[in-house]
Amino acid sequence: MSVRNLFGYLVGILLFLVIVPGLMYAVAANFVLPVNLVIGYVLGMVLVALGIVFMVWSNIDMVKIGHGCPTDGFNIALGERTKKLIVSGPYKYTRNPMLFGTFVFYVGLAFLLNSYSALIIPIAFILYMVWHVKKFEEPRLYADFKDEYVKYKNNTPLLFPKLKKQ
Repeated sequence: MSVRNLFGYLVGILLFLVIVPGLMYAVAANFVLPVNLVIGYVLGMVLVALGIVFMVWSNIDMVKIGHGCPTDGFNIALGERTKKLIVSGPYKYTRNPMLFGTFVFYVGLAFLLNSYSALIIPIAFILYMVWHVKKFEEPRLYADFKDEYVKYKNNTPLLFPKLKKQ
């Protein structure tokens, strides 16, 4: 792994797995969720685990298949941008599995913290990130992958996976 990609991952880990959860913890003191504590903890653990699966799985595929790094913000690449469009693995369910996983992880943390106020963070996070993806990432992906990206975009949801009917 290149120093540039390592730096990108360190920035991402610091922001998404230290600063944001710390902020959630800081605001979690009030507004308790009306959920049985045992149910809340079980639901929280399931959501945290599901979020981690999507975050790790999508990062592995980004490195192995896309030959790049996920850290790109405001059209500034902290790590190497992907060289191949990834449409398999978690990317066949959502165009943004890392974002989906992070959101689910944060919602799970809010349940573990048993706090309405902690839910404000993942809601604000997802609203901002959807804007960011539409404003910066999608135009870059189109510029890099053209019709291949258009086809992928037309067949795969932006964020939340669709449950397919059998």
